[in-house]
Amino acid sequence: MRKEYTLPTEKLLRTLSPPSIAAYATRCAMRVQPFLCLCKEASFRYKKFVLEIDSSLNENISFNEAEDASLDADELLSYATELSEEEVTSKTKATAISAAHAFRATTYIANDFLDGGYDSAIRAVDSSMVVIFEMDWPFAPAQKDFEFLQELIHGDAVDYFFDCRDTGPLGDLWHGNPPDWYLEVKQVYDKNIVLWEKEILKDKT
Repeated sequence: MRKEYTLPTEKLLRTLSPPSIAAYATRCAMRVQPFLCLCKEASFRYKKFVLEIDSSLNENISFNEAEDASLDADELLSYATELSEEEVTSKTKATAISAAHAFRATTYIANDFLDGGYDSAIRAVDSSMVVIFEMDWPFAPAQKDFEFLQELIHGDAVDYFFDCRDTGPLGDLWHGNPPDWYLEVKQVYDKNIVLWEKEILKDKT
């Protein structure tokens, strides 16, 4: 019998430990992250934003770096929320906000600003799920992440669950085969990330 999955409520998400909710938010943002490269007009500033999100979303934030990282996260979130309809589609903007909030959740929690960290985690989840719902994809991967993290509510050190890659403790991002739409946009994303990085590096020289 097939198991039916439902998304955890905000109340349930707030029962996760601080590192767990940061990891949950990051994983949700990573599932829609490739949409950042499907924009109407990729300005130089937008390309820098995408590259900063790409490098920071899954970073391990040490306590020595946390304060500076939280300032960067605030700046990235401010930029994401101010993106105009001339620059990006609604899906891309929701993705940008989700990714920026996920990074902000990580940095705030690393700084022990738990209220702000939890709030940003919830916003990251909400924004990513808007995109996933529009793509008509089931929420099972997010629910599986939640069930795993819920078991570890009294678990390890704060930075342990900030590795959200497939090789980290949460395992495969999709817990199985990724949807076709993810694979399609990921190809575009991976190609553009390389091109944009070269462009930004060239500008610095």
